[in-house]
Amino acid sequence: MLRLLRIDLLKLTSYRAFWVLNILYGLLIIGIPSGVIEFLKWLKSIGADFDNFDPMKIPILYFPDIWQNITYVYTLLKIFMAIIVVITISNEFSYKTVRQNIIDGLSRGDFLKSKLATIFLLSLGSSLLVLLTGLITGLIYTPDVSFSEMFDGVEFVFAYFLDLFGFLVFAFLMTILLKRSALTVFILMIYRPVELILIANLPKAIEGIGNYFPLQSMSNMIEVPFPRYIFREIQDYVSLGFVAVSLLWIVLFVYAIYSKLKASDL
Repeated sequence: MLRLLRIDLLKLTSYRAFWVLNILYGLLIIGIPSGVIEFLKWLKSIGADFDNFDPMKIPILYFPDIWQNITYVYTLLKIFMAIIVVITISNEFSYKTVRQNIIDGLSRGDFLKSKLATIFLLSLGSSLLVLLTGLITGLIYTPDVSFSEMFDGVEFVFAYFLDLFGFLVFAFLMTILLKRSALTVFILMIYRPVELILIANLPKAIEGIGNYFPLQSMSNMIEVPFPRYIFREIQDYVSLGFVAVSLLWIVLFVYAIYSKLKASDL
Protein backbone atom coordinates (compact mmCIF):
# COMPACT_ATOMS: atom_id res chain seq x y z
CA MET A 1 0.00 0.00 0.00
CA LEU A 2 2.83 2.42 0.83
CA ARG A 3 4.41 1.71 -2.57
CA LEU A 4 1.12 2.51 -4.31
CA LEU A 5 0.72 5.68 -2.26
CA ARG A 6 4.26 6.76 -3.12
CA ILE A 7 3.60 6.24 -6.84
CA ASP A 8 0.40 8.27 -6.69
CA LEU A 9 1.96 11.09 -4.69
CA LEU A 10 4.79 11.41 -7.22
CA LYS A 11 2.18 12.08 -9.91
CA LEU A 12 0.02 14.24 -7.68
CA THR A 13 2.74 16.60 -6.51
CA SER A 14 3.70 17.41 -10.09
CA TYR A 15 0.38 19.25 -10.61
CA ARG A 16 0.42 22.98 -9.85
CA ALA A 17 -3.31 22.84 -9.06
CA PHE A 18 -2.57 20.39 -6.24
CA TRP A 19 -0.34 22.90 -4.45
CA VAL A 20 -2.53 25.93 -5.17
CA LEU A 21 -5.75 24.32 -3.93
CA ASN A 22 -4.09 22.73 -0.90
CA ILE A 23 -2.52 26.03 0.14
CA LEU A 24 -5.79 27.88 -0.40
CA TYR A 25 -7.72 25.28 1.60
CA GLY A 26 -5.16 25.40 4.41
CA LEU A 27 -5.29 29.20 4.55
CA LEU A 28 -9.08 29.09 4.74
CA ILE A 29 -8.98 26.62 7.63
CA ILE A 30 -6.46 28.73 9.53
CA GLY A 31 -8.01 32.08 8.59
CA ILE A 32 -11.72 31.52 9.22
CA PRO A 33 -11.50 31.66 13.06
CA SER A 34 -9.61 34.97 12.82
CA GLY A 35 -12.27 36.23 10.43
CA VAL A 36 -15.00 35.34 12.93
CA ILE A 37 -13.26 37.29 15.69
CA GLU A 38 -12.76 40.30 13.42
CA PHE A 39 -16.46 40.17 12.50
CA LEU A 40 -17.49 40.15 16.17
CA LYS A 41 -15.09 43.04 16.86
CA TRP A 42 -16.67 44.93 13.97
CA LEU A 43 -20.15 44.33 15.37
CA LYS A 44 -19.01 45.69 18.71
CA SER A 45 -17.29 48.70 17.12
CA ILE A 46 -20.47 49.80 15.31
CA GLY A 47 -22.47 49.52 18.51
CA ALA A 48 -24.33 46.32 17.71
CA ASP A 49 -25.58 44.45 20.73
CA PHE A 50 -27.88 41.57 21.56
CA ASP A 51 -30.04 42.90 24.39
CA ASN A 52 -26.98 44.70 25.78
CA PHE A 53 -24.87 41.56 25.46
CA ASP A 54 -21.30 42.05 24.22
CA PRO A 55 -20.98 40.14 20.89
CA MET A 56 -17.36 39.36 21.79
CA LYS A 57 -18.70 37.14 24.59
CA ILE A 58 -20.60 34.85 22.22
CA PRO A 59 -18.72 31.55 22.76
CA ILE A 60 -18.39 30.61 19.10
CA LEU A 61 -14.67 29.90 19.48
CA TYR A 62 -14.75 28.75 23.10
CA PHE A 63 -14.26 25.16 24.19
CA PRO A 64 -16.26 22.98 23.80
CA ASP A 65 -18.50 24.80 21.25
CA ILE A 66 -15.60 25.42 18.89
CA TRP A 67 -15.38 21.80 17.71
CA GLN A 68 -18.88 21.62 16.28
CA ASN A 69 -18.79 25.21 15.03
CA ILE A 70 -15.57 25.02 13.01
CA THR A 71 -16.08 21.50 11.67
CA TYR A 72 -19.54 22.44 10.41
CA VAL A 73 -18.12 25.46 8.57
CA TYR A 74 -15.19 23.50 7.18
CA THR A 75 -17.46 20.82 5.69
CA LEU A 76 -18.84 23.58 3.44
CA LEU A 77 -15.36 24.03 1.92
CA LYS A 78 -14.71 20.43 0.89
CA ILE A 79 -15.26 21.21 -2.79
CA PHE A 80 -11.67 22.56 -2.84
CA MET A 81 -10.31 19.14 -1.92
CA ALA A 82 -12.73 17.45 -4.32
CA ILE A 83 -11.38 19.54 -7.20
CA ILE A 84 -7.89 18.15 -6.47
CA VAL A 85 -9.25 14.59 -6.67
CA VAL A 86 -11.23 15.30 -9.84
CA ILE A 87 -8.35 16.96 -11.70
CA THR A 88 -5.77 14.33 -10.82
CA ILE A 89 -8.00 11.35 -11.62
CA SER A 90 -9.38 12.82 -14.85
CA ASN A 91 -5.80 13.57 -15.94
CA GLU A 92 -4.99 9.89 -15.47
CA PHE A 93 -7.51 9.10 -18.20
CA SER A 94 -6.80 12.14 -20.40
CA TYR A 95 -3.07 11.43 -20.54
CA LYS A 96 -3.52 7.61 -20.57
CA THR A 97 -1.43 7.34 -17.39
CA VAL A 98 -3.74 4.72 -15.92
CA ARG A 99 -3.39 2.59 -19.07
CA GLN A 100 0.39 2.86 -18.93
CA ASN A 101 0.40 1.92 -15.25
CA ILE A 102 -1.64 -1.19 -16.00
CA ILE A 103 0.68 -2.12 -18.89
CA ASP A 104 3.59 -1.73 -16.44
CA GLY A 105 2.00 -4.26 -14.08
CA LEU A 106 -0.42 -2.26 -11.90
CA SER A 107 -3.84 -3.91 -11.61
CA ARG A 108 -7.17 -2.09 -11.58
CA GLY A 109 -7.37 -2.95 -7.90
CA ASP A 110 -3.96 -1.37 -7.31
CA PHE A 111 -5.08 1.78 -9.09
CA LEU A 112 -8.16 1.95 -6.85
CA LYS A 113 -6.09 1.34 -3.70
CA SER A 114 -3.56 4.04 -4.63
CA LYS A 115 -6.29 6.63 -5.12
CA LEU A 116 -8.11 5.64 -1.93
CA ALA A 117 -4.83 5.86 0.00
CA THR A 118 -4.23 9.35 -1.38
CA ILE A 119 -7.79 10.42 -0.54
CA PHE A 120 -7.33 9.02 2.97
CA LEU A 121 -4.07 10.96 3.35
CA LEU A 122 -5.67 14.22 2.13
CA SER A 123 -8.60 13.76 4.52
CA LEU A 124 -6.33 12.88 7.43
CA GLY A 125 -4.01 15.84 6.79
CA SER A 126 -6.96 18.21 6.61
CA SER A 127 -8.44 16.77 9.81
CA LEU A 128 -5.15 17.16 11.69
CA LEU A 129 -4.97 20.79 10.57
CA VAL A 130 -8.55 21.31 11.79
CA LEU A 131 -7.65 19.69 15.13
CA LEU A 132 -4.57 21.90 15.54
CA THR A 133 -6.45 25.05 14.51
CA GLY A 134 -9.26 24.25 16.94
CA LEU A 135 -6.88 23.63 19.84
CA ILE A 136 -4.86 26.81 19.28
CA THR A 137 -7.93 28.99 18.67
CA GLY A 138 -9.77 27.57 21.67
CA LEU A 139 -6.76 28.09 23.95
CA ILE A 140 -6.46 31.71 22.80
CA TYR A 141 -10.10 32.71 23.24
CA THR A 142 -11.57 30.43 25.91
CA PRO A 143 -11.47 31.95 29.41
CA ASP A 144 -10.45 29.59 32.24
CA VAL A 145 -9.63 26.55 30.08
CA SER A 146 -9.70 23.12 31.69
CA PHE A 147 -8.09 20.04 30.12
CA SER A 148 -11.33 18.05 30.08
CA GLU A 149 -13.18 20.94 28.42
CA MET A 150 -10.55 21.18 25.67
CA PHE A 151 -11.40 17.76 24.27
CA ASP A 152 -15.11 17.70 25.02
CA GLY A 153 -16.66 17.49 21.56
CA VAL A 154 -13.44 16.66 19.70
CA GLU A 155 -15.31 13.73 18.10
CA PHE A 156 -16.65 16.30 15.64
CA VAL A 157 -13.18 16.29 14.07
CA PHE A 158 -13.61 12.56 13.36
CA ALA A 159 -17.03 13.31 11.86
CA TYR A 160 -15.39 15.99 9.71
CA PHE A 161 -12.78 13.46 8.55
CA LEU A 162 -15.46 10.91 7.63
CA ASP A 163 -17.59 13.54 5.87
CA LEU A 164 -14.60 14.77 3.84
CA PHE A 165 -13.36 11.27 3.03
CA GLY A 166 -16.85 10.22 1.92
CA PHE A 167 -17.25 13.28 -0.29
CA LEU A 168 -13.85 12.74 -1.91
CA VAL A 169 -14.67 9.09 -2.62
CA PHE A 170 -17.95 10.30 -4.13
CA ALA A 171 -15.93 12.75 -6.26
CA PHE A 172 -13.72 9.81 -7.31
CA LEU A 173 -16.81 7.88 -8.41
CA MET A 174 -18.20 10.83 -10.38
CA THR A 175 -14.85 11.32 -12.10
CA ILE A 176 -14.68 7.65 -13.10
CA LEU A 177 -18.19 7.84 -14.53
CA LEU A 178 -17.83 11.17 -16.37
CA LYS A 179 -14.07 11.34 -17.08
CA ARG A 180 -14.27 15.12 -17.70
CA SER A 181 -12.99 17.35 -14.94
CA ALA A 182 -15.07 20.46 -15.70
CA LEU A 183 -18.31 18.50 -15.97
CA THR A 184 -17.54 16.50 -12.84
CA VAL A 185 -16.82 19.63 -10.77
CA PHE A 186 -20.07 21.17 -12.03
CA ILE A 187 -22.03 18.05 -11.04
CA LEU A 188 -20.41 18.03 -7.60
CA MET A 189 -21.31 21.69 -7.07
CA ILE A 190 -24.98 21.25 -7.98
CA TYR A 191 -25.51 17.77 -6.53
CA ARG A 192 -26.03 18.91 -2.94
CA PRO A 193 -28.60 21.63 -3.80
CA VAL A 194 -30.43 19.15 -6.04
CA GLU A 195 -30.39 16.57 -3.24
CA LEU A 196 -31.85 19.13 -0.81
CA ILE A 197 -34.60 20.04 -3.28
CA LEU A 198 -35.48 16.36 -3.70
CA ILE A 199 -35.58 15.88 0.07
CA ALA A 200 -37.81 18.93 0.52
CA ASN A 201 -40.27 17.62 -2.05
CA LEU A 202 -40.55 14.02 -0.85
CA PRO A 203 -44.11 12.90 -0.05
CA LYS A 204 -44.90 13.20 3.66
CA ALA A 205 -45.27 9.43 4.00
CA ILE A 206 -41.61 8.83 3.06
CA GLU A 207 -39.99 12.17 3.93
CA GLY A 208 -37.78 10.51 6.55
CA ILE A 209 -35.93 8.58 3.83
CA GLY A 210 -34.30 11.84 2.74
CA ASN A 211 -32.01 11.69 5.78
CA TYR A 212 -30.38 8.62 4.26
CA PHE A 213 -29.47 10.16 0.91
CA PRO A 214 -25.68 10.05 0.42
CA LEU A 215 -24.54 13.59 1.22
CA GLN A 216 -27.44 14.27 3.56
CA SER A 217 -26.54 11.30 5.76
CA MET A 218 -22.95 12.58 5.95
CA SER A 219 -24.16 16.09 6.69
CA ASN A 220 -26.34 14.74 9.52
CA MET A 221 -23.22 13.79 11.48
CA ILE A 222 -22.54 17.50 12.13
CA GLU A 223 -25.76 19.49 12.48
CA VAL A 224 -25.91 23.29 12.11
CA PRO A 225 -24.67 24.52 15.52
CA PHE A 226 -25.42 28.23 15.47
CA PRO A 227 -29.14 28.23 16.46
CA ARG A 228 -27.95 27.41 20.00
CA TYR A 229 -26.92 31.06 20.34
CA ILE A 230 -30.53 32.15 19.91
CA PHE A 231 -31.55 29.55 22.51
CA ARG A 232 -32.82 26.92 20.09
CA GLU A 233 -32.26 23.23 20.66
CA ILE A 234 -29.70 21.56 18.40
CA GLN A 235 -28.06 18.16 17.96
CA ASP A 236 -24.80 18.81 19.81
CA TYR A 237 -23.33 15.33 19.35
CA VAL A 238 -22.16 13.12 16.49
CA SER A 239 -24.91 10.69 15.54
CA LEU A 240 -23.46 7.17 15.53
CA GLY A 241 -26.37 6.05 13.38
CA PHE A 242 -25.39 8.43 10.61
CA VAL A 243 -21.73 7.50 11.06
CA ALA A 244 -22.78 3.92 10.21
CA VAL A 245 -24.89 5.08 7.25
CA SER A 246 -22.01 7.21 5.94
CA LEU A 247 -19.62 4.26 6.17
CA LEU A 248 -22.11 2.14 4.24
CA TRP A 249 -22.32 4.77 1.48
CA ILE A 250 -18.51 4.89 1.29
CA VAL A 251 -18.39 1.11 0.87
CA LEU A 252 -21.02 1.33 -1.88
CA PHE A 253 -19.08 4.11 -3.64
CA VAL A 254 -15.87 2.05 -3.55
CA TYR A 255 -17.70 -1.02 -4.88
CA ALA A 256 -19.21 1.07 -7.70
CA ILE A 257 -15.77 2.49 -8.58
CA TYR A 258 -14.21 -0.97 -8.69
CA SER A 259 -17.07 -2.35 -10.79
CA LYS A 260 -16.71 0.52 -13.26
CA LEU A 261 -12.91 0.11 -13.47
CA LYS A 262 -13.27 -3.63 -13.97
CA ALA A 263 -15.78 -3.19 -16.78
CA SER A 264 -14.05 -0.26 -18.53
CA ASP A 265 -11.60 -0.48 -21.41
CA LEU A 266 -8.80 1.63 -19.94
